[in-house]
Amino acid sequence: MILVTGASGTVGSQLVRLLRDKGQPVRAGIHTQPLAVEGVEVVTLDFDRPETIPPALAGVRQVYLLSFSVSHERSLVESARSAGVERIVKHSAFGAADQDFLAGRLHREIELDIEASGLAWTFLRPNYFMQNFITVMGDDIRRDSAIYDSAVGARLSYIDARDVARAAARVLTERGHDSRAYELSGPEAITNADAAAMLSEAIGRTIRYVPISDEEFRQRCLAMGISEDDAEQWMDVNRQARASDADSIVTTGVADILGRPATPFWRFCRDYAPALQRGAA
Repeated sequence: MILVTGASGTVGSQLVRLLRDKGQPVRAGIHTQPLAVEGVEVVTLDFDRPETIPPALAGVRQVYLLSFSVSHERSLVESARSAGVERIVKHSAFGAADQDFLAGRLHREIELDIEASGLAWTFLRPNYFMQNFITVMGDDIRRDSAIYDSAVGARLSYIDARDVARAAARVLTERGHDSRAYELSGPEAITNADAAAMLSEAIGRTIRYVPISDEEFRQRCLAMGISEDDAEQWMDVNRQARASDADSIVTTGVADILGRPATPFWRFCRDYAPALQRGAA
């Protein structure tokens, strides 16, 4: 049995379907967002309610660990070891080993805990999701035909979350990935202006990139219901991207796992264009 935490999120919801389609017994751990996938067992997994953890781990051999709380992930690692789990595949952050930005330091803490746990492990470290243009910036694109972001001219090697889910499914079902950390990026590093141009072509109307300050970006995140902690991590990534070229690094991680290049941004734009048309939900 494979337990996927964060199973109703951008990566987790795709991963449980991929595992099901591979014939793998999979259990989806959800907290607040509902998930209904035929052939997938769904359980409540609320880290603030410790009594939900043992049932979620019962009979589980592998865990896909996807959370954004150090205390929650540490708790699950300890519980997994006690429950007889054999392996953890952790969803981490691009460049986490360098620990030179907030999210990287937080994720690396858990990576080190997992390494010391005695469990088999693999770390997947994806860069910014292309899907952020749908989930975080989508309303602005649909309403204002604009991208508001404080990365300014920084270049980022955005990755398609579908590639992350496919990579996770491979790692969870194939041998040869233990004790390895994969930096996962898209096939090119682009600016927000580049992204706006490609989105414009795919959608069929002009999308502008509007640079804003970190504080303006923070306020927009909070207005969308993003937590203070998550908003701070987003701002920190943008600050890091502006200050260095670390996020512009293009890696072979996706090809190393999937045996084919990562999905380019233009393809993402074409596939998701209907979701960014005015009036789309």
